[in-house]
Amino acid sequence: MKARLVVAAVCAAALVGCAGAPKSVSAPPTLPQAQLDQVKTLLGSGSYLQALAEIDALRRAKPDAPDMDSLNKQALDALAQGFTASVTKKDFAAGLRLLDSARALGKADIAGSWTEKALLQQIASAQAASGDKVLELLTRLRIVGLSDAAESDFTEAASAAAAIGNRAVIGPIVTAMKAHGFAVPADLAAANDAAAQTPTFPAMISGTVTIVVDRGIKVEKGVGYPDRVIGSGFFIDKRGYILTNHHVVESEVDPKYEGYSRMYVRLSNSPVGERIPAKVVGYDSTFDLALIKAEITPSYTFGNFGGETMAPGERVFAIGSPAGLEETLTSGIISATGRRLLQVGDSVQVDVPLNPGNSGGPLLNEHGDVIGIVFAGIQQFAGLNFAIPFTWVQKTLPQLYKGGQAVHPWLGMAVVETEKGLEVVYTVPDEPAAQAGIAVGDIIESVNGSAYAKLADIQSAVLDHEAQTLVTVGVRRGEERFTAMVCLNQRPDQPIEVALKRDTRDNVVYPLFGMQLENVGSFLWKGDYIVKRVTRGSIADESGISQDDPLTVQDWIVDTDKGYAAMQVVIKKKRAGFVESAIQIAAYLETDNFI
Repeated sequence: MKARLVVAAVCAAALVGCAGAPKSVSAPPTLPQAQLDQVKTLLGSGSYLQALAEIDALRRAKPDAPDMDSLNKQALDALAQGFTASVTKKDFAAGLRLLDSARALGKADIAGSWTEKALLQQIASAQAASGDKVLELLTRLRIVGLSDAAESDFTEAASAAAAIGNRAVIGPIVTAMKAHGFAVPADLAAANDAAAQTPTFPAMISGTVTIVVDRGIKVEKGVGYPDRVIGSGFFIDKRGYILTNHHVVESEVDPKYEGYSRMYVRLSNSPVGERIPAKVVGYDSTFDLALIKAEITPSYTFGNFGGETMAPGERVFAIGSPAGLEETLTSGIISATGRRLLQVGDSVQVDVPLNPGNSGGPLLNEHGDVIGIVFAGIQQFAGLNFAIPFTWVQKTLPQLYKGGQAVHPWLGMAVVETEKGLEVVYTVPDEPAAQAGIAVGDIIESVNGSAYAKLADIQSAVLDHEAQTLVTVGVRRGEERFTAMVCLNQRPDQPIEVALKRDTRDNVVYPLFGMQLENVGSFLWKGDYIVKRVTRGSIADESGISQDDPLTVQDWIVDTDKGYAAMQVVIKKKRAGFVESAIQIAAYLETDNFI
């Protein structure tokens, strides 16, 4: 409050000091003109995709705005030139991203004779030439999923799977070839027969490692203790690439960590005390994944990029190093699927006995295929453990191989599943959804023409594109329907933290706690509110808060180090007969409802 008074006093002094002075301040531009200026600025800086999204938003808001056709033509010409420049430089990944955007615009003809398949084939060939066999397989699997995939495409995909020993993929590809009436070469038929044989557990154990991160000595109450993080990992590439969890190797990549940190791996059946240095290649805090590399040629590598479905009751196995006990094999069943524990996607719950040290190890089906990566457990509840389904892992794997921190796209809004559909509860200021005019209360019906009703499904659809790609978003607002052109932006590590920096507390409460507030009066940091809306299953709902409940915010706490926000409120709950009570509600900053 003192700061506000000081600012007010300074403003008053400035006004007095300028009294009688000639006024030469020009009027601010009107909103349409400001938007036109923004489009021109974007075009001048080479941001033609963002310019196209701005033009679309302006056309919907102000259909009679001038210069729209000429600006749109400039942006489309720039897109066509950008595509031509990309393929000329043999940057086929950039060309694919621009073709993706052009198709969203209905302008795929800018690519000339180039098609998605042709670009992917060029990418796969380059990956094969550089020895990136795992990435080549992922790319070739995208090709065989296209409507114009030919017999040779299936053969190349099966050969790529056989080359890296990815048993789980060879079979489905061969089956698909037979269904299409394609001939199966003798070597692939033999590889398929070999893939049908389930590997032995000793062989699979040899493909796992214990990861040790030595963080020196930790001093507590004057006594020093060895500070070590122990986790698990498994080989997915014959060149020594290992998958594990980000939280296992976090001190190796966290810029805030200033202490000592050295990472090693231990092989199964290795001599006592043997440690092999390893380094982090890429990491992804959103999915809690990391790709590390050691100078090792493994005897066994795991694989499964087939997107196998999982169902409760199926038998599963885990290999890891709980409490440092290496080569530990445990088994159980899938208890549930679709658990929301990560920021994006869903998790599978298992009753496999897991403990600290299992993190990063493989979750296997009865055929020995990796179907997930162990990442979490609740210690005080035995048998309550979780894994990341491999269908999500394969979406981020190319990013991990690129090196550094993985980059994901987003629309910049939070949605919840309701009986109406995917309802928007928040849009982050200055992010794609807000720039496109999407608002709280809108229903998101589709992305690029495909309909979605589940949060995980639409998150998966967005992940199929790259940041700085145009997509169409189908929106329903009351009885009105419209399509917004949106340029995907780079997803931040913590969306809520970005929202808290750019927006008011009152707005961020909705996606964080699941209740929409209407301010009816405030004094200093306190505020009086009426609850306008409570989303089903949210923290507010679980706390017994209902629509029309009056409340007063007494305190607001945000702890980014511990990753939570809390509100202390005095409330008169309708469910409790409007008896006044004081409660505190808290939420993790790492929410799962942003897309």
